[in-house]
Amino acid sequence: MIGMTNMPEAKLAREAEICYATLALATDYDCWHESEEDVSIEAILEIIRQNVEHSKQIVREVAGRLPGKGNCRCGETLRYAIITDPKKIPAAARKRLSLLIGKYL
Repeated sequence: MIGMTNMPEAKLAREAEICYATLALATDYDCWHESEEDVSIEAILEIIRQNVEHSKQIVREVAGRLPGKGNCRCGETLRYAIITDPKKIPAAARKRLSLLIGKYL
């Protein structure tokens, strides 16, 4: 993922009840930091290549330390988010939303 914010991804992960974490690596600061020199696309691409390798190392290290099954509640974050009485949700809506919220309807 390359971008300036992870808000859409974090929100979608929460809605899909998926655990989510961000690994953010900067490529340059010239767009906002007045004391930084302008950078070339070649310089940014080299930093991205370095970041890819660094990211792979970090993910390997972190993945090896994660427990097999977590004890977080990410897998049930929508349980209390649905406030509509399930009896009042039309069949078509239930079908359309079943992938994400079917277990709560």
